[in-house]
Amino acid sequence: MPAHAPDASSASATTPDKTVYIETFGCQMNSADSEVVLARLGDAGYRQVGSVDEASLVLYNTCAVRDHAEAKIRGRLGALKPVKAKRPGLRIGVMGCMAQREKDAIIQRYPHVDLVVGTDQFVRMPQLLESLETRDHVVETAFGDFEGKLWEARRTEGINAWIPIMRGCNYNCTYCVVPFTRGREKSRDPAQIEDEVRRLVDDGFAQVTLLGQTVDAYGKTLGDGTTLASLLRRLHRIEGLKRLRFVTSHPKDITDELLDTIAELPKVAKHLHVPAQSGSDRILRMMGRRYTRDEYLRFVERARTKIPGVELLSDFIVGFPRESDQDFAATVSLMDAVRFAGSYVFMYSQRPGTPAENLPDDIPNEVKKARCNHLLDLQLVHQGEVYAKLHGAIRQVLVEGASKSDDAMLHGRSEGNLNIVLPRVGADGISRDPLIGSIVPVRIARSTSLTLFGDLVA
Repeated sequence: MPAHAPDASSASATTPDKTVYIETFGCQMNSADSEVVLARLGDAGYRQVGSVDEASLVLYNTCAVRDHAEAKIRGRLGALKPVKAKRPGLRIGVMGCMAQREKDAIIQRYPHVDLVVGTDQFVRMPQLLESLETRDHVVETAFGDFEGKLWEARRTEGINAWIPIMRGCNYNCTYCVVPFTRGREKSRDPAQIEDEVRRLVDDGFAQVTLLGQTVDAYGKTLGDGTTLASLLRRLHRIEGLKRLRFVTSHPKDITDELLDTIAELPKVAKHLHVPAQSGSDRILRMMGRRYTRDEYLRFVERARTKIPGVELLSDFIVGFPRESDQDFAATVSLMDAVRFAGSYVFMYSQRPGTPAENLPDDIPNEVKKARCNHLLDLQLVHQGEVYAKLHGAIRQVLVEGASKSDDAMLHGRSEGNLNIVLPRVGADGISRDPLIGSIVPVRIARSTSLTLFGDLVA
């Protein structure tokens, strides 16, 4: 039985003392938030466990971007009802974007849930748990002062650490719940971010990934001229830091200053995740994306001119209301024109409270699936062609650890974001595990559509 599945039949009538099981859905920002919650609960005496049956506190950190993600949460909460009946002392909490969006409605539908905690209130988790001693339920979803908080996180050992540097979004795309679930843009103080990165490097992390819903808009709310480019330059000076990444960017905020900074600083990954969402101007207008197809292509040209070899990653939504065959063909032609190093493709999911909810969800599900699969197949073709051209090339690879699919291999990421694997034991019979956390030159020998295979350059 998976760790997340509670077993009501075998659950003890007693509840373990101060143990927490947390399951995280959605984006890297949610993963970073969960790390903060674990740190706060650890300070309050909680110990993390691997299953519901071991826990006195069960937390679901939720995503609200698509209905499929919320449906998983509803299934989890429904399964916990008989568990709570057997263990009345069990505390159940819902946090994150779904909590922020639905608020009290979660308690009304699932009265066995104790806590509903929004996207800015989870840092108060220990205090909210204490308040349950005098209250039946707690619902806290007010937006807070993200900028002023130092949010210590409990990170597991590894190579990469995620650091939220801003929250929220001011773009109000018509399909998106982020402005409602994460609020308006808010940027953290750069000195605070630098202090956190320095501590992470001291703890052995080789790479830091800066997070934001529109991370390239970082600094706007600070009012002192701080930009993502200036933050990258500040962090680049930290001794021991080997690589810097950031996600996710909006095309409107990719400035020449940012592109020049990426090109100039060797520690900054030559990789940009900039969702296009569609290749049709008509659909882009309906989505409220604030750029045209030609403007996106001009961004691609600027990026590739200023940063030779930059790897571009995109997101696409298929089946948006009124998307015609011609609109979809325009998206296909955009992918053909750019040839992204990677793409995420999603079927449109109507979200409550968004402007697009007022549009008819009129594209049949089978058409959405066919368009989604077409783009995914096309992306694999493009990746295969890009990867084949790299045979014989040398890439600087940050070795991250053992490959999840083959324990005999190590895996890492290129200067951009290409997944590269190499033998864990060299021809001399010596283990290469000591290379984990180091950047090493790897010559590419072969590839599939998803992975590059190589070996150390002698």
